[in-house]
Amino acid sequence: MAAPGNGALPPEVHALHALGRRRPDISHPRLHLHAVDFAVLGAKPVVPALPHVDDVYITLGTTIKAAGSQQAFRAVDLDAVIATARTALAAGATRCGVVTAMGADAHSRIFYNRVKGEVEQVLKSLGFATLVIARPSLLLGEREALGQAPRAAESLSIQAFKLLDPIIPANYRARPGADVARALVRAVQAGPTEGVPQVQVLMGRALE
Repeated sequence: MAAPGNGALPPEVHALHALGRRRPDISHPRLHLHAVDFAVLGAKPVVPALPHVDDVYITLGTTIKAAGSQQAFRAVDLDAVIATARTALAAGATRCGVVTAMGADAHSRIFYNRVKGEVEQVLKSLGFATLVIARPSLLLGEREALGQAPRAAESLSIQAFKLLDPIIPANYRARPGADVARALVRAVQAGPTEGVPQVQVLMGRALE
């Protein structure tokens, strides 16, 4: 299971297992960090790399500039995402929350949007009882605190979004990463209920 990005774990979360290419310098008695090779994670036959889990939250992502090529970008934003989902399924997960992007479309002419759309298509086919897709426009957050390189163009975009926020339509407004995380967790935790579709897409005000 995962929790909102506020640094605290709610009491209903007994353990949080986090997968990454390296172990971050953080600790919590209920946090278990797993350094994994996403290139082999989730390969068939899927060998469970986790103890039993109920939910999986996937926020993996990079940029083509940081990755170095479109192929390397797909390895993170598509292959690693699907590998994580399959590994969680093998460990018992029935509910999945994922962050893609506004404009995700498997048939888009824009490479970035096309990859995000392909991710959504594959996740829908895996058989989760609940799948919640968050499609933010632009995520706000401190990347340097996470050990990520600053993105100059993105920083300029964020400043522009902040200035224009009052007049920007809700679906296009920049969202703090913590807000998106909380919205995603709430929707996933609600689970499949009468009148709620198996696959939900959160955009705009739903991410506040």
